[in-house]
Amino acid sequence: MTTTTYPYETTLEVAFRDIDAMGHVNNAVFFAYFETVRIKYLGEIMEKSGSLGNELLDLPLILVEASCTYKSPALLTEILHVGTGISRFGTKSFDMLYRIQGQDGRLIAYGRTVQVMYDYITRQAFPIPEDVRQYVETYQRGWAPAAYP
Repeated sequence: MTTTTYPYETTLEVAFRDIDAMGHVNNAVFFAYFETVRIKYLGEIMEKSGSLGNELLDLPLILVEASCTYKSPALLTEILHVGTGISRFGTKSFDMLYRIQGQDGRLIAYGRTVQVMYDYITRQAFPIPEDVRQYVETYQRGWAPAAYP
């Protein structure tokens, strides 16, 4: 299996609904792929750190920025290897990087999102809990993203 060398990795199969009239994965779908791996990783962090709650629907954050750079088309039924990791912590925000590789190892896309810890009841941002930071640093074992091509 090809890996992306990111702290959290999963595989996704390109479904028919992901394909556009040109026969490859539509550009907007890549953000859904990022979201899928992001929610899986953050769900694991929630479960292990204990300070963010237990239900994914209660995830106390809001997405404030997203970008994607496309390098190669992804095709129907292709198995994609999607990796993510938290690359930066601020006081209330953090960045996540993503890398999508084809089953043949080629770089398909990479991206970045910025999330802010957010209380939907008070409608205010709040500081990232220290145990979340510590859990991520331990889980990622000093991971630093490689430079993109």
